[in-house]
Amino acid sequence: MRYTAGAIKEAFDPRRMAYWIEKFARIGKGSTEGVTRLAFSPEDREARREATQILQTEFELNVRTDALGNIFARREGKYPEWPVVMTGSHLDSVRNGGKFDGPAGVFSSIEAFRALDLLNIETEHPFELCILSSEEPNAFGISTFGSRGMVGALDKESLRSLRDDQGNDLPGALSKIGGDFERLEEAVRKPEEIACFVELHIEQMPYLEREKKEIGIVQGVTGIYREAITVNGTAGHSGTTPMNDRKDALCAASDIILALEAAARAEGNEAVATVGQAKVFPNSVNTVPQSVKTAAEIRSHDPECIRRINRTLASTIAKIEKSRGVQVQRRMIYDSPPTRFSPTVIRSIHKASDFLGFTKMETISMAGHDAAHLNRIADSGMIFIPCRKGLSHCPEEHTETENIVKGSQCLLMTLLILDEVKKGD
Repeated sequence: MRYTAGAIKEAFDPRRMAYWIEKFARIGKGSTEGVTRLAFSPEDREARREATQILQTEFELNVRTDALGNIFARREGKYPEWPVVMTGSHLDSVRNGGKFDGPAGVFSSIEAFRALDLLNIETEHPFELCILSSEEPNAFGISTFGSRGMVGALDKESLRSLRDDQGNDLPGALSKIGGDFERLEEAVRKPEEIACFVELHIEQMPYLEREKKEIGIVQGVTGIYREAITVNGTAGHSGTTPMNDRKDALCAASDIILALEAAARAEGNEAVATVGQAKVFPNSVNTVPQSVKTAAEIRSHDPECIRRINRTLASTIAKIEKSRGVQVQRRMIYDSPPTRFSPTVIRSIHKASDFLGFTKMETISMAGHDAAHLNRIADSGMIFIPCRKGLSHCPEEHTETENIVKGSQCLLMTLLILDEVKKGD
């Protein structure tokens, strides 16, 4: 091996890593402590422009944006015709979220590329750094847009009609970040184009911190099932409508939500279920609710758990419709099965951690990630770094700069190992 663990570690500057995180945390920081950088928003566009400029001016890399709005920066290898070794993450955030979810992975990748230059390492494969578009749910109700599009898992015609609350359509929003809705098919990557993909991310769970481990080696990603649920009842005056005559959509929706929670609890620690949004109509203090629009989400690494909870939900809804005199409409909006990551990538992360002397543990992610989708066409995996108290998607989300630096060092070493393992693929 042409480099030592000490040389790898010395190539990273914690001050620079902290600078990047704080610089981008200011993009989308409003009156609250959190960061709001929804995909396709002006804040998202600003972050993308800043990142593109860094890649072009500081690294002089060949940077392009595909039809999905994904940004790619390519560092050539000894054999340009070989499939790429790829790494990256996303820059968009949830509303009032944290400053590490996504950016920690992006800047770990950037600093890994910087270390390659500092160490004068010529790789066998070309390396690609990607900033994937719209990983988080956004105003159009979609998530992991860039990665799903790369593997051909998007339904173009169903997306065409999507609009946000302001009436803006998705094709128009996509064009503002450099994408092209009519050319989405051109952004689909073939399996022979990508040798492997590795994503670094904060854990979003408390286990690494609790066990005092520096690196989490992710075995797989939870399955995620989401559906839109609309409950239709009958509006009425809150004072003059007798209780026995009511068809209260909100009360019916509440019964459904509690039944979903109970079904998930019955699975022990094997599954979680959440209803995180609801719209009540007419939303008046003195009117019996006529309708409720909500969305339910079920997550588990075991597909049978998801199926059991879904069966319970269907049975409960049928009973509620009969007992409360309401009508319930259900529509599946997202269904991503559980993912098991590549054994090749998992072994490489183990080797990288050992080489650098980092403590480690294997884990499962209960959050969705772009890497889970890219695993369909390339050997993929994830590196987790500790996250304070497991908090994420909130202003309190935090990890120490030291954790990001160690993760980036592990990421670089993993990519170099994979460059050797995948030689000639």
